Amino acid sequence: MSSKPSQATRTAVLERDRYRCVRCGQSIRNSQYSIHHRRLRSHPYPGLHETHNLITLCGSGTTGCHGWVHGHPHEAYEHGWMVHGWQNPEEMPVTYWDGRERKI
Repeated sequence: MSSKPSQATRTAVLERDRYRCVRCGQSIRNSQYSIHHRRLRSHPYPGLHETHNLITLCGSGTTGCHGWVHGHPHEAYEHGWMVHGWQNPEEMPVTYWDGRERKI
């Protein structure tokens, strides 16, 4: 298994998320952003680096919305920004910044 998503997968995630942070809606163009693993890398499975397990968040793992998601796991699980190790990310919807919720 690769240690990170391919460039094609990263581009697909950015395009799907319209180059915006999923949580706050901020454009990630010309600002720091991360491709976040919903089911964390510490819970590896075959789809770890696939689009359904990845979302765009502003900041790094400790700053911006990416840092917020890791600092507020209860809310992150509630909105699908993080997925428990026993859950399939393909089945867990994500709440986008504009309130829409959908499976990715």
